[in-house]
Amino acid sequence: MKADELKALVPSEAVLCAAFIAEVNKIPGCTCYPETGGYDIVVALPDSRQIGVEAKLQLNAKVAEQILPSHGHELHGAAGPDHRLVIVRSITEANEGIARMLQMLGVEVWAPSVYQRLGDPAELCFRAAHRLSLDADVAEPPRHNMDYHYYSALYDFNPPQRIQLPDVAPTTQAGIPAPVRMTPWKMAAVRVLARLRAQGHIMAKEIAAEGCSPSIWTQKWLDRGAVRGQWVESARTPALDKQHPELYAVALERARNSKAAA
Repeated sequence: MKADELKALVPSEAVLCAAFIAEVNKIPGCTCYPETGGYDIVVALPDSRQIGVEAKLQLNAKVAEQILPSHGHELHGAAGPDHRLVIVRSITEANEGIARMLQMLGVEVWAPSVYQRLGDPAELCFRAAHRLSLDADVAEPPRHNMDYHYYSALYDFNPPQRIQLPDVAPTTQAGIPAPVRMTPWKMAAVRVLARLRAQGHIMAKEIAAEGCSPSIWTQKWLDRGAVRGQWVESARTPALDKQHPELYAVALERARNSKAAA
């Protein structure tokens, strides 16, 4: 496919991410989490390993800064994925050296192939199922094509701890400007909101128990309740249920079950 045709087929990082997510989510046991943990996508593999994915239309040196771990992060117990991956629209003569450099640093670079049956629209294919199977080929005998598989398998960065994932995968779009990101604080805040609504009120110690600092809630987002120590929802309370409805639904059900069991 010509370069201008490929640009028309993949006009944005969002399109690239959507194609990747759709393909990987079809692999049994794999789940993609868009805009999670500081990555465009985090892939959870069947054995609990994680792949942090950054998407770029143009492969350049800037992506190395984004995808590689910060210096000394492992000394501070920083969370991170087991593997790191860059997906790009294409690898060209101008940037194949950068792709090779990233591979030597432990980061694979995948560019999709384009498939089109007669009369059907063109489709992107990363061959993800095959590529993710290479780890098993390296680890388990007999080791056919060992050299090829060894250099194509994902490098293990062995992080001190993995990225905290939400109970359900976000439905937010990956690869868009100013995305709605999923962070550990956001997950905790959704639990706070669910508990608040399930109970009709909440106390500062209950906010802290969910993993949030009570101060921002009590100083900015909640009103004092009728009973001392209780806080209630206000017009200023952030609508996290609208940002992450699936995650909120799970948190609300758990909060209601906890209230019923108390």
